[in-house]
Parts: sequence; C-alpha cells; structure tokens
Amino acid sequence: MIKNLLKYILIICSLFVLSSVNFTYAYNNSNHPVRIICSRYREMPYEVFMTPYEACLYALDDIDNPDHVHDVRLFLEWYLSRVNRSDKHGMSGTVYDFILYGDREKVLPQYDSIDGYSGVILFLLNKYYEITDDVILIDLYWQQIEDIAYTIPFLQQKDGLTIALPDYRVKYLMDNSEAYGGIMSFLNLAQKTDKKINTTYYKSIADSIKRGIWEELYNSENDSFRWSDEKEGGSVNWSNFYPDAYAQIFPIYYDILDDDRKYEVWKEFIANHPAESWNKEPIEQAVFCGLVRKKMGRYVK
Repeated sequence: MIKNLLKYILIICSLFVLSSVNFTYAYNNSNHPVRIICSRYREMPYEVFMTPYEACLYALDDIDNPDHVHDVRLFLEWYLSRVNRSDKHGMSGTVYDFILYGDREKVLPQYDSIDGYSGVILFLLNKYYEITDDVILIDLYWQQIEDIAYTIPFLQQKDGLTIALPDYRVKYLMDNSEAYGGIMSFLNLAQKTDKKINTTYYKSIADSIKRGIWEELYNSENDSFRWSDEKEGGSVNWSNFYPDAYAQIFPIYYDILDDDRKYEVWKEFIANHPAESWNKEPIEQAVFCGLVRKKMGRYVK
C-alpha cells in the first residue's frame, strides 16, 4: 500500500515537473502584440523579460514583410498606450521595461536608456506611416508621440549630445544616432500628417546632435567614432564586435554619414564581422546588422 502510494506520488510529481517545464519554456498561440512579433526572432517562454527597445528592432525588420504590417500596427498601439505621463523621474514620453507572464504584463519601473528608446520608436512610426499612410493611428496617439519626441531635447546637453538617463549621464554613439534619427523622423512625420510643431526648434535639436557626434565622438586618429564619451569608449578596436565595431554602423542606419562614408564604414565592418558570424551575437544585434545590410543593399549584395 505504501509502495503504491509512493508510486502515485512520484507520478504526480513527475507530471507536475514536466508540465512546469513546458509551462516555463513554451507559450504558443498568444495574442499579445509583443509576443507575435518577437516570436519570429527569438524564443519567447511563458515568463520573459523584455525591453520595448528590443521589440522595436524586431518590428523595424518585420514591417518589411507586407503580411506582418498589421502586426506592427498592433505593436505600435500597444507601445503608445503605455507611454508614461509622469515616470519615476517626472518625465512624460518614456516607456518602462516589462516581464511577460503568458499574455499578462508586469511593468518594471526601469529602462536601459530613454534617448535610444525614444529615437527608435519615432523612427519606426515614421517608417510605418511611409508604408501605410495610416494617419488614424498617428492622430489617435499624437500627444504621446510629441511627448516621446520631447524626451530627446530634455536629455540634450550643451555639447549637443543626449545622455542616456537623467541619473546616468553617459553619452553613447548608438543612442545619439538613434536620437538624431528619431527627431528627423518626427519632423518628417509631422510634415506628412500636417501636424503643427515647432519645426525650427526640432530641426536645431537634430542638427546639434549630429554636430555633437562629429565634434565630441569622432576620433580623427583612427578615423572612427568613440562609442561613448567615457574614457574606455575612446579607442575603437574593429575586431571587437560589441560595442566597438557594432556602434560604428549606427551612423550609417540613421543617416549621419554621407553615402561615400557609409560605404567605407560598412566595408570595414563586413571585413571584420562578415554576415555569417552575426548569429553568434545576441539576436537583437544580429537583427540590427541585417537592417543596416538592407539599407546598404545597393553597395553590398
């Protein structure tokens, strides 16, 4: 009797463990906008930490598939509906990181950066509108879009560069490239949708970011960009993928360089990090490399 009871207990425990493993590592048939897009690029277990930034990179790539444009719209609605009115720093226009439990969300009062997050979502919004002409979405969330755009000048310093966070005053090449691309996208989006903004002001913001990148982050000694304004970010080693070489391709994607310079930087990047090596890197970084490759398609097949 005791032996049979122990047997049943072991069977029940085994079933519980097996179901827990499945429950933890697989979650299919989700309707969550983040899961729908991200599952095309990475494993999405039942419990998964996500940043809106990472999801935006996947959406930027996914939107090139005509069958997935509607999914990107749902993701944009999800993102814009979660824009903070007043976050832990008293800022509006930010979006927190989060954990997904199935289709449920637990918002974490944190973000890796603000300038980079804002730049990428503005860039994605402009790209979405260029593809769809969906002014309804833009009209519906224009206040949130304006709030997102204003986070960039809010974080901008006297040298033109933006800091990552109000309490983390490091200036990154990647983030500032995204901030520049975001403001230029905001200007384009406002013009195309007949929105009244202070165009002169935001154009000056973009110009000063670009100028700051060249004046503060360009290293003429090795003809490359510092990946940050910190001491360790000054000397670029092209054989080191992240952050050294990887950061150099951000000015390509966000149009800080002219075409000739884009070609030279991309040529150097590919020589050191050919496409077949990208799968060794974190998936969001590999996806961004692919985005730059698509942009440079007229040069590199």
